[in-house]
Amino acid sequence: MPERSRGMIARTYMYFEAAYPKYKMSRQQHQLMEAWDKQYPVTKWECERSEKIEKAQGNKNPVLLSRCH
Repeated sequence: MPERSRGMIARTYMYFEAAYPKYKMSRQQHQLMEAWDKQYPVTKWECERSEKIEKAQGNKNPVLLSRCH
């Protein structure tokens, strides 16, 4: 896995935690995902992908919402 993928992986885990209340990361895992999120910022492609998914599903990604605008 390329290191640059870590940000997208982190935001995927963070989305799952926000969207699915039964899914809960451990404190250590949450800290790692937050670090990766900061270390590897959102890309233009990731924001464009999120917009396309929003149009298809009708709901916004709460994790990417503040990072893409």
